Amino acid sequence: MKRLKLTKQLCIGCGLCAQLCSSNKEGMIWPARARVFIETSYEQGALVYHDHYCTLCGICVKSCPEGAITLDEYLQVDAKKCIGCGVCVEKCPKDVIRIRENLAIMCDTCEGDPVCVKVCPQHALRFE
Repeated sequence: MKRLKLTKQLCIGCGLCAQLCSSNKEGMIWPARARVFIETSYEQGALVYHDHYCTLCGICVKSCPEGAITLDEYLQVDAKKCIGCGVCVEKCPKDVIRIRENLAIMCDTCEGDPVCVKVCPQHALRFE
């Protein structure tokens, strides 16, 4: 199964991944609503990465009490089953799941064709 991977040494922290992710999923550039984002900061003079993207670990699938999340080639949320309880949010080790309008929102790797990988100018994000 293919997953998103980040080569931190190549990432310049431009945020283009989050901008295009939000544009693709929300219909507007709104990085705070992106399903993928990579934050950078300086700590003691060194660039530090805080990467938040889905690695398809499946913890959300196992933890969903309603069975609303499935993982085949990519994650899917069944809006008819999801009750917005937030258990998946609590369990996600990469902090990428959000509850909006009582529905779990997460990276689905653009159904196997992630926009973030296509737009990364440094090729720091890969889908392999």
